[in-house]
Amino acid sequence: EASPAVVALVQTAANLPVVFVGIAAGAVADLVDRRLLLLVTQTCMLVAAAGLAAVTLLGLITPGMLLGFTFVLGLGATFNYPAYQALQPELVPKEELKQAVTLGAANLNLGRAVGPAAGGLLIAAAGAWLVFALNALSFVGGVVVLWRWKRPVEEVDGPPERFAGAVRAGVRYALFSRVLQGVVARSFVFGVASAALMSLLPVYAARELGLGSGGLGMLYAGIGGGAVVTAAVISRVREHLSDDRVFALGSVIVAAALVALALLRSPLAGFAASFLAGIGWLFCLSTLNVASQEALPGWVRARGLAFYLTAIAAGIAVGSAAWGKLANVVGTPATFAWSAVAVVVTLALTRVWRFDAIARLDLSPAPLAHTEGSLVEDEDAANPALVLVGYDVRPECEDEFLRALREVGRVRRRTGAVTWSAYRDADQPHRFMESFVLPSWDEHLRQHRRRTVSDAEVQAELRQYLRQGTEPEAWHYVRPPRPSLRLWPR
Repeated sequence: EASPAVVALVQTAANLPVVFVGIAAGAVADLVDRRLLLLVTQTCMLVAAAGLAAVTLLGLITPGMLLGFTFVLGLGATFNYPAYQALQPELVPKEELKQAVTLGAANLNLGRAVGPAAGGLLIAAAGAWLVFALNALSFVGGVVVLWRWKRPVEEVDGPPERFAGAVRAGVRYALFSRVLQGVVARSFVFGVASAALMSLLPVYAARELGLGSGGLGMLYAGIGGGAVVTAAVISRVREHLSDDRVFALGSVIVAAALVALALLRSPLAGFAASFLAGIGWLFCLSTLNVASQEALPGWVRARGLAFYLTAIAAGIAVGSAAWGKLANVVGTPATFAWSAVAVVVTLALTRVWRFDAIARLDLSPAPLAHTEGSLVEDEDAANPALVLVGYDVRPECEDEFLRALREVGRVRRRTGAVTWSAYRDADQPHRFMESFVLPSWDEHLRQHRRRTVSDAEVQAELRQYLRQGTEPEAWHYVRPPRPSLRLWPR
């Protein structure tokens, strides 16, 4: 069965694992040794690819089995990507991160340029099983490199995080980080709008251009080749354009390529449009990837990247299914045209979320000194903690203070608090109390370590509104143990 909807579902199957377990994968990557995690994921993908090659060679492959193996490979990639992406800032200086991310994407697209063309020839010569077998073999190199790499062991100061708590902490950070929300939203919307390109290209090649697997490989090679060209010039482009303008330029190029595919019917024109699409595709994806890296402090980097990867994968999964259904009704060329319109419309989100705002953040660590907590026993450290902070505010500055305090509340919740509130003292005029609760005393200690320079600046802004000679005053409480049960009430 080769209807556009079914063909497009291959992209959906490849991206659904990220949607289902992407956040959990990010939490795992922040908790364990990322090198060991990558070893496990690469090995699992090797086994899955080898299994796909074996069933294909034996003639047992069915569409359902193909989708199943694709799902398993996607599951391995889901746990692989956050750990891989989170390692990049450890390997290059901050000023070289953008180009490093772009080169990583170019390397991926170089494989996309060479792989499909070679794959099409191999399929024609020996069958699909050989391509799947070579894919399995490709994971061997990654396993060997990771096995030989000696990553420095990180010293963890304070109580370790647990898996469930790490997931919740990652979700809280995403909920209260405006810049990460912008990256996630724009990634999802771009994924939906642009998914028609990759998901329907096989249908377009076969039905509109009359090409076989070799011709489809050349179209994919065009996309990869365009991305490689982008990697060579994007650093110069960034010298003259902001991140938002780079993304806008890429979106317009992708839309133009989709319109060209909708209007043109020759293989040569299809290759040229694919090449153009690859240029715009890398402009957009590298901007999103760099933005997601720069919007995250180190303690939550893999979890935050998992939100970005989940968003773009969910967008591609949803978009592939939707554009496939539309192509069943109006045809592939018309679907490409509507996809072009959608890609351009997504640029309206620039009015709400701008990538340029990320450059104003300093997410370098600025940890607070640990609270003494001398009365907190080890067995009570897992109990919820309550923190109160009092402020004596100048009367003429109350409105400004409350606005600034609201931003401090976002910092508290972003770094660990589950609830946050502000109160006015009923007996003392112009005195305010900030109250927030954390899941445990241990989490409060971790909250101190998670503070960044930008967080510290937000907190320091409050001091300009305080009465002269006063300082914020904090009180800490931990829920006591439950009283012992009595068999007989008094």
